[in-house]
Amino acid sequence: MRSVEISASSLEEARKAAAFQLGAPEEEIEIEVLEEPRKLFGIIGSGEYRVRATYDEGAVALAAPEADAEVSAGEAGPQLAEAEPPIEPAAGRQPPPPVTEQPDVPKQAVADRARQLTEDIITMIGIDVPVTISSVGEEEVEIELNGDENLGLLIGQEGNTLDALQLIVAIGANKGIEEGCRVILDTSGGYRERHREHLCRQARQSAEEAQATGRKVVMSDLKSYERRIVHMELADEPGVETYSEGEGRYRRLVISPVSNESSDW
Repeated sequence: MRSVEISASSLEEARKAAAFQLGAPEEEIEIEVLEEPRKLFGIIGSGEYRVRATYDEGAVALAAPEADAEVSAGEAGPQLAEAEPPIEPAAGRQPPPPVTEQPDVPKQAVADRARQLTEDIITMIGIDVPVTISSVGEEEVEIELNGDENLGLLIGQEGNTLDALQLIVAIGANKGIEEGCRVILDTSGGYRERHREHLCRQARQSAEEAQATGRKVVMSDLKSYERRIVHMELADEPGVETYSEGEGRYRRLVISPVSNESSDW
């Protein structure tokens, strides 16, 4: 029996390298994983597998006569092969049923993974906050951070920390799922809803200012989803129109007054 330790970026590469070093076929190499890459949910980090590869020459040699015996038994006559009964499941055990994917399973899978990822991340940074699934819908799932303490740290200034955590969790939870969905991270105090209401009030006040002064009002430093909230809030406002201008982080939302005068001729 010969062994060698290999470091490689994948188990396949480790097996190939071990087969080369041991001078043995790849299929006869036994792999024991000693260390896995230090990656966070398969999307962050780097590293290599460290494995112990073993080639047991004695086991291969002992297996050869058994193969010859099978051939000899087959040559003794076809009735021997025919006499073998079919393999039946053990008593009391039924073969597993075929896997059928239900329409709502992918969304629940995203929710379960999102909850676990959120819990793992906040535990890693040393914060103890209960995490629960608050809703599972057709297009989005919502994960809730509970409790009163430490929520401010997770929300961050202007919600930046919560938004960043939501993005990482959404990527990890939807990875490998063909029909994923949006992941919303919120707090038990309803931070997202309070923030939406605050934006709507700002939008209404800015619309009133634009109408009163006859000048455009600019709302800058808004994230894309915040601009969308303002657009939707003022979509039916007759005295103003909204549009975005600029690119990247310089993109801003403009609330512009429009004339209410109409012509009948």
